[in-house]
Formats: sequence, structure tokens, C-alpha cells
Amino acid sequence: MAKLKIAILNVGHGDFVYAVSPTGHNLIIDCGDGEEIVPSKFLSKVASISELQVSHPHTDHFSDIAALSTKTIHSFRTPNPNNFEEKLIGWRKSDSSAIRTLKSLYGKNKADNNAVPFGGGFSHTVWNPTNVDFKDPNTASLVTVLAFHDFKILFGADLPTAGWEALLKKDDFVKAIRGTTVYKVAHHGRKVGYSEALFKVISPMLCVISDKTIDDTNENTVATNYYSQKASGALVANLPAGNNTRKVLTTRSDGSIFIEADEKNWWVYKDTNWKSD
Repeated sequence: MAKLKIAILNVGHGDFVYAVSPTGHNLIIDCGDGEEIVPSKFLSKVASISELQVSHPHTDHFSDIAALSTKTIHSFRTPNPNNFEEKLIGWRKSDSSAIRTLKSLYGKNKADNNAVPFGGGFSHTVWNPTNVDFKDPNTASLVTVLAFHDFKILFGADLPTAGWEALLKKDDFVKAIRGTTVYKVAHHGRKVGYSEALFKVISPMLCVISDKTIDDTNENTVATNYYSQKASGALVANLPAGNNTRKVLTTRSDGSIFIEADEKNWWVYKDTNWKSD
């Protein structure tokens, strides 16, 4: 049976999502490098990428891009990195190689909406924010929706509150996100990415947050405050019966999170990088 498979992988502070559509086309959303998982190592046996998307030009979302750039990439999608000063994109000397690669791929590889094709109940849509501030790359965050029959996952990247409010004025965007089953929370669960208006449109069963262990740089993560109040709860397949309903999963506490959906059902697993049939 055809399935949509999605891995939200534990790279600490940053993002790395690997998905395979029901027709076998693969999609990467962000490729941040982390202590737990390195995208290029995780994908060592993958030679061809249907689409590589960098949601916005902040290096925690593309630090491993140089290694991935050696693969065949059929579609590359990112906001124009040349719109931002490099000091706003990365902070470490080691970021310079990743920034060069990002700009190179942007210059020679184009986004192809047919690279991860629709059909058979599957859709893949990407939304550009409407109020970008070129002094803040977060405001350029692409928002992605993957849907397969009754399952729908919304990826919020690092879009701030004002960005959500602007997008929610677009009727076609509102239509696209209605019925969201899982929300991959914006900006690692921080308050600056929270939108009360968003939850007047979506009522997810599960919210997923990617972030590192709490320290003084992410003390305002709000998973247990806001997002747990907005989700209705979903069964986690590899938790014991009677204690297997969760409203929020975090890569910090639950490791990599794997989701698969078929034509009738969907399942979520914690501490799981990938499950093969």
C-alpha cells in the first residue's frame, strides 16, 4: 500500500526533515547539522534528491548543505539568500562554506513544482511569506504542507508571529492548512513563532518541536505552555498502551520522530529515525 513517510530528525537546535511521497519521490526540508544526526550521513545511500528545500537562510537550517550538494538535486527551493547580509545568515567562520554552497545552488538550480508530483491523494505545497524583513531571515521562512488523503502536516520553519498573521489573510493559504493533523511548530517552539490566529484555523492532533536541550539560549521555548493546550492528542505507536497519547513531541525529549500515513490511517513513532516496510 502506498504511504507518505516523514522523519523529523534529531539534529539538536536546527531542522532536518526527510520525506518520501507515496510515489517514491523524496523531499528534504532543511539540512541542519547536529551532534545526534548528520544529514549527509543519514542519506549516505541516497544518490538523488527530488527536492531540497532550505526554508530560510539561517545556518542551523542548512549547515550540512555542502555535503548534500554532491548529490543529484532535481529541484532546489529557498528564499533568495542574496537578499540578506551574510552576517545575518551565519555567525561562525565555519558557516562560510555552507553559505557559499547555498548561494551557488540558488544560482544554478531552480525550484520545480513537478519534482515531487501531486496525485493519488497526495499534495505538496509551499507558501512564501508576504511581509519579509531583509534584516531578519526568519521572516522569509517558507511554509510547507504535505497531505495524503486525510493526513496533513504543516511545517512552520521559523516564521514569526507577524508572518503567520500576514499569510492568514490569504484565502488560499487558509484553505490549504485547514484540517492539519500534525503541526511542525515554528521557530523551535519559541514564543516569537507562536500565532494564536493560526489556531483559529487549525486544530492539530499533535504538535512536534525540534530543539536542543534547554539552556540559557532557548529558555523561552513554550512547548508545555501553548502547544500542548492546542493539540487534541495522538497515539504514539511505540509507547505502552494506556500511556501512549501525546499532544506534543520534541526531538529534545523524544529523539527523532517518524510518521507514516496510508490511505486510511497514520502512525507516529518516537525515538525512531526511519521505518522501512
